[in-house]
Amino acid sequence: MAKTSGNYLNNIFNVLNEAVFIYDQDMEIKYFNDAAEKITGHKREDVLGQQCVTLFDKSLCLNNCSLCTSVKKDASKENVRFESPFTRKDGSRGHGTFQAGLLRKEKDGSLEVLVALTDVSEIDRLKQELKESHSFQNIIGKGPMMRELFDAIRNIAVYDSTILLSGESGTGKELVARAIHHESSRADNKLIKVNCSAFSENLLESELFGHVKGAFTGATGDRIGRFEEACGGTIFLDEIGDLLPKVQVKLLRVLQEKEVERVGANVTREVNIRIIAATNKDLLNEVREGRFREDLYYRLNVIPVQLPPLRARKEDIPYLTQHFIDSWKGLHRKKIRKATDSAVGRLMDYHWPGNVRELENAIEHACVKCNGESIKPEDFPAYLTHSLPTRIARKKRKQITRKSVLEALSQTNYNQTQAARLLDLHRITLWRKMKELNITPR
Repeated sequence: MAKTSGNYLNNIFNVLNEAVFIYDQDMEIKYFNDAAEKITGHKREDVLGQQCVTLFDKSLCLNNCSLCTSVKKDASKENVRFESPFTRKDGSRGHGTFQAGLLRKEKDGSLEVLVALTDVSEIDRLKQELKESHSFQNIIGKGPMMRELFDAIRNIAVYDSTILLSGESGTGKELVARAIHHESSRADNKLIKVNCSAFSENLLESELFGHVKGAFTGATGDRIGRFEEACGGTIFLDEIGDLLPKVQVKLLRVLQEKEVERVGANVTREVNIRIIAATNKDLLNEVREGRFREDLYYRLNVIPVQLPPLRARKEDIPYLTQHFIDSWKGLHRKKIRKATDSAVGRLMDYHWPGNVRELENAIEHACVKCNGESIKPEDFPAYLTHSLPTRIARKKRKQITRKSVLEALSQTNYNQTQAARLLDLHRITLWRKMKELNITPR
């Protein structure tokens, strides 16, 4: 680096947070700043004169990486920016963003290239941890049921098969439909949502299929339907169990032929769509009762997905609670940070007939009522704080003694999840009970 810098450049490079090194036309390292030592763990004296492969996994270097290319192509016109793993002194792998540019070039072909490395390993780890910890495409869940659902979404999203989402009201069917769409190859196109129970039969027919001028009173012009609007993308038909017979017949044709006919027209139009339907009804029972066409049911039920009720995945309640607190629109007026342990415990004890939607409403009620930084049990709606399941659960917890908790922990080698199962408690309920009884986890 004798020709390219003295103490002045050296001082500049050493105040940077980025690792900076300089190598020559033979890929030998000629300069290594303080941040480079810190980020890579390599001492300056150990790498100077060594080839740049010292910093990389040799299996990744085939003499054609971006650093080599920047030398071969001279790198005189523009900087090269790329991401790559690098190897620390202790053998661990890091991930970095590299920016390389020509520093000096002589007529004899000798040159020096300066590289700035920003270590993004921790950022990547935190992003991945956040992504995998308790959410997927804005669906909150960490328990085994939700992990299974997330895997199912990833698997089925890549295919265009029709999907039938089943589950109680408030379990998040629309969120799942949106996740499937965004994970699919149709993600760049529209996701059109239609609530089949929100329209009368005639209006729904026009809404879905469109109409031509004069098709019925008030049809003053041609109108495109939702199926045509969704062309190239996905249409989500919510409350599909409420479709009346006339519309069921026309929907069957869409599924079979992928074509629609506007109300009042006799011309068919092809539609390239994926259909996701959802219902909180037992469609098989609707078929048996004669209210839903059997052939339509089997056309819709190509890939069935059952969404679990909230009471079956109570381990997700703490994460959902925090998510709804963080998302509350009134946070610019109040500094609410969390719910207390006793408040979360109250939520864990409730049976949630309205599922996630009911929980969200309860959290909003508590946020409005809360006067401090933490939501307390008394901030919840009265029906929640005085519910019968809560009283039963309180009684049940009182029967749990220090001796029974210690025995369960001993039998499971202090595995709190397994011990909670033995005691017929939720893991968080056991954790609160351990705090109450001054039992230290191991």
